[in-house]
Amino acid sequence: MNQDVIARLAAANPVPSGRPPAAVEPPRVRRALVAVAAVIAVAAPAAAFAGDIGNLLGISNGGTTVPRSDVLAGQTDLDQALQEMRVGDTMQLLGTVNGVRIYAARNADGHICLAIDHVAETYEKGVLCDLNDPGFPSATDEALSFPGQLQGIAADGVATVALVDADGNVLDSAPVEDNLFASGTHVGMGAAAYLEALDANGNVLSKQKLPG
Repeated sequence: MNQDVIARLAAANPVPSGRPPAAVEPPRVRRALVAVAAVIAVAAPAAAFAGDIGNLLGISNGGTTVPRSDVLAGQTDLDQALQEMRVGDTMQLLGTVNGVRIYAARNADGHICLAIDHVAETYEKGVLCDLNDPGFPSATDEALSFPGQLQGIAADGVATVALVDADGNVLDSAPVEDNLFASGTHVGMGAAAYLEALDANGNVLSKQKLPG
């Protein structure tokens, strides 16, 4: 995705009063397009085949197939962003956790893309596409989250995810339920240095460097 697309999305998204969009900086570590109503951010895997959706996404939660146009109904610019990220006509509704409805799909290039909808809030909606190699899910990427807040999906075997600063301090953590997680805490863009995925014993399965 180029900066023209990001700039257009930033201009088009509705922004609540008193909550200006954050500035966009080029990614230095993870690559992806994130478009949310109050923030546009650049953050961040194999060809898609018909069959078992759970295997297609690489996680046990296969979800329910829904039309892409119904995912963020009424959010024209975000739906357009999904199209520009080469997401097809359907996505998988994986479930709702802490009031956040989470969708996922592999796009035409084989990358996993997410869409989120805070069902009780007007502006908290967004899309993201993982462009890392090998990307989620893999030994180095056991979780995929929107930047600044723990909202996303985790690989099988992940019990907890956490945002950690450069000194190792945990800024926020959230349990994983059926491969999904969503925290109500806004850590903020750039505050966390790493996204950690931990097993049920607290062992770190992966530690992803986040853009500063």
